[in-house]
Amino acid sequence: MRVERAGLLIGAAAALCAMTWSLSAQSADTLVYADFEQIVDGRAVSTRGGAMQLFGYSENPTRPPSFRGAAGVDPPAPELVHVKADDPNRLGKFEFELMTPNQWSGVTLEIKGQPDHDGLTPRDDVSGFKALSMQVFATGIATVRVEVLSRGWQQDTHTANPQITFLPKQGLNTYRVELKKFAQPSWVPDTRIDPKAVLKNLTAITISAYCDDCRPSKGMVIVDNVVFEK
Repeated sequence: MRVERAGLLIGAAAALCAMTWSLSAQSADTLVYADFEQIVDGRAVSTRGGAMQLFGYSENPTRPPSFRGAAGVDPPAPELVHVKADDPNRLGKFEFELMTPNQWSGVTLEIKGQPDHDGLTPRDDVSGFKALSMQVFATGIATVRVEVLSRGWQQDTHTANPQITFLPKQGLNTYRVELKKFAQPSWVPDTRIDPKAVLKNLTAITISAYCDDCRPSKGMVIVDNVVFEK
């Protein structure tokens, strides 16, 4: 994985205007999956209008994580923030607190590539791309997990999806990983799926702040420019 320092400081400000999505950011060599510039019905959506949602999970149901995104939005969605007050570029942000005791716990941002239609999320074939890149600013966690999902296209799994993890550096950085490195964890027993099949039928990407053998922690994750690249 390649890491590039962006040298930016984060300052939050709510974005309240309404927009429609555009395909102008797409090209033959890139698919801009999410740039956090689109808002529909008062909430952030992906570049082509797919839903974004926050949710938490934990091994111990009595000690679930807490999290906060955009105010007054249900289901929860990331807050839209600016690097500087006079910078029009927007990023997605959520804050979290992971509780103990928990063998595992986390807070996840799910990004669908396209809006649902008749109860089904359209799929994207991204198998022709070589890498996935994104800008991430993270505090309070040692690792970030990114998963690729295919729901409703015969690639569902109820254990673990193909994923990668990376160590977030200080500041806002660009992280780039080759798609061939996405894989299910080795502990998944009998629900193995082919990552290539998921990438041919992609419906969503998730980005998670998580812990294993958890200690109390709180922090934030800020994301921008989730892009498939050739």
